[in-house]
Amino acid sequence: MASLVPALRTGLSSASHLRRGRSGPASPTSTSSSVGSTPAFLPRKRRRSGRPPPLLGLAVYDGFYPAWEPHPSAKRALALARKADFEYHFVPPVPKEEAWGWFPLDARDGRVLIQSKYFPNDDSDGGDLPRPRFMNYAVCDPLFKRYVLLPPIPHDLAINEGRLVNFGLCLAPSQEDEVDTSFRVICVANYEAKLVVFVFSSMTRQWGIATSSTWTSLGGGTELKSLLTAMAWRAEHVDGCFYWTVPSEDKILVLDALKMELSVISYAHRVDADFQACIAVDRQGTPGMLTVGEYLGNREFRLSRIAKQSDHGSPNERLSENIIQLPDYHNEYVTLGAAEGFIFLRGVPEDDDDEEDPYWEPAEVEYYSLNVKTGEFESVCTMDRDKCYNSVCPYFRFSPPSAQPCV
Repeated sequence: MASLVPALRTGLSSASHLRRGRSGPASPTSTSSSVGSTPAFLPRKRRRSGRPPPLLGLAVYDGFYPAWEPHPSAKRALALARKADFEYHFVPPVPKEEAWGWFPLDARDGRVLIQSKYFPNDDSDGGDLPRPRFMNYAVCDPLFKRYVLLPPIPHDLAINEGRLVNFGLCLAPSQEDEVDTSFRVICVANYEAKLVVFVFSSMTRQWGIATSSTWTSLGGGTELKSLLTAMAWRAEHVDGCFYWTVPSEDKILVLDALKMELSVISYAHRVDADFQACIAVDRQGTPGMLTVGEYLGNREFRLSRIAKQSDHGSPNERLSENIIQLPDYHNEYVTLGAAEGFIFLRGVPEDDDDEEDPYWEPAEVEYYSLNVKTGEFESVCTMDRDKCYNSVCPYFRFSPPSAQPCV
């Protein structure tokens, strides 16, 4: 059975919500859950600031790209980039003999969830593709160079769940009553017959099953199950819930991290498979409302407001919609995801019609943010032409000297 990793839950101190694995002799990987830091800091209670942290840049596979001028955070972003290590050299390689480094999966509250670049060849199931398995994960603070290596989920928790098809991880949002350096990680595991949510807490250093649902109880059937297998596992977080849109389906998978419940929203307007949708909300969003962002092609982006809850199981209709015409900097755009009231997009460079140089390609690709509340469209940064990422980790944080350790 493939071993996985952690997950989250609000109010994790309530042990009755989790089924934990048995304690046993320490293994080589279990010792890695200790915190590495330079230097040590005393724990502080987290306090909410009156203003949200600014967007400072994008963390991607090959490093960090700070917001550039004329972005309002450009100076603070550059200050962060000079002091932080987004190549994660301070995190020891896992396994030690395979020093391939790390890459980011998610970023939240100044932390970055990273995965080892080491991918062992595993075809033990005899198929064409290696079976999914735990690949070594960590949560780190790139600015203060602190980290926690995440051990795998105990075997006795995962062994009875059946055949693992796929799984995805994300960082849980911080809570006001938590210590600044505490965190939680969510792992949603897709098994043949069910979805299982595992939870890891940095405070208890334990794993548990927070909730699970069969595909039948979710009402998705084989179509939803197969699409979730292939979909990107990056979740959008809105008001204590995580959302996954499902291409070519009128379904939105929901994990309520407060109640630890899985459900499915039936969206009355099917998402086009050619253009990735995302779930977003402005930073002063209306309670009970979601915004579905969909790129329609021809530089048109639609923001549709729907209710979080279905009425007697009926599909959620659009309560309002706003079509935004994106600038003609590019022929097309690609939706990358949403975070903190922004939707992130990448420009698709225009083709050059110059017959004298048919192999011409632009030197750079530009990345943008779209403010859900105001509709403001801003350039965040540019990357080399070969850095056409379809997923990025937007990094929000107060820059030094206001920043505090978060791991």
